[in-house]
Amino acid sequence: MPKSEFPTCRVVFDGVQTVRNIQAAYDRLSAAIAEHQTIEVDCEGIAELDLSLIQLLLAAKRSADKNGKSLRLAAPATGNLRVAIDRAGFLAAGIGEPDQAQAFWLQTSSAR
Repeated sequence: MPKSEFPTCRVVFDGVQTVRNIQAAYDRLSAAIAEHQTIEVDCEGIAELDLSLIQLLLAAKRSADKNGKSLRLAAPATGNLRVAIDRAGFLAAGIGEPDQAQAFWLQTSSAR
């Protein structure tokens, strides 16, 4: 795919984001990573989610990093996303080093 002339892409997730529709979320994130240098993921409108979306976001972050690209949340995790990552222990587990988890999910300075 040719690179977009717009280096930043915003991917918006809302409504229900569970294992039943994770393939569509995967397809959207994969296309964004392939076509853009910077991807912002907006999760503010999510009404319901499960661990499949959290795992997908972490995998997409790693894929973007591996390809020299940037994937970040458009805003710090709040609402249903924050509750889910807290319950699942993702803030404590980290992406690689412990501070990286908080940087990614909470948008502290080392995530950018």
